[in-house]
Amino acid sequence: MSKSQFHSRSRLTLASLVLVAMGCIAPATAHHSAVQFDFTKSVSYKGVVKEFAAINPHMRLLIEVKDAKGSHEIKFEGHSTNNMYRAGYRKGMVKVGDTVTVNAAPLRDGTEGGYVVSVELADGQFFGQRSTRAQDAAAAAAAEKAKAEAR
Repeated sequence: MSKSQFHSRSRLTLASLVLVAMGCIAPATAHHSAVQFDFTKSVSYKGVVKEFAAINPHMRLLIEVKDAKGSHEIKFEGHSTNNMYRAGYRKGMVKVGDTVTVNAAPLRDGTEGGYVVSVELADGQFFGQRSTRAQDAAAAAAAEKAKAEAR
């Protein structure tokens, strides 16, 4: 093999490796960051579920809200199904037509919606993270209920 053939083959091999590496990196970069959400703030919306998908990499939720602005839809995304499950979600828990209260980290650009922190259904079922304040209030309510039942 001549020196020029060796260099040509080396360049071809290098180019092939670069293309393979780019092909492997592309799916990893397709997963976006959460920089568009402001996790130092919290917003809450009550509405009716129009769409819900417990899928990876992120849960998707669309609710219809009726407020001073009229009736409109708000989109959310949330944790992976694994994280949702560890936070109390179970398959079939949220259905189209359910009334839910969504607590979320809002979008930084001011658009309604955000990253779901927790969801509470009208029947009291809950999944997600509770704030310390909410945990304290829930514990106080449970203690008060236990006292009342003991009387």
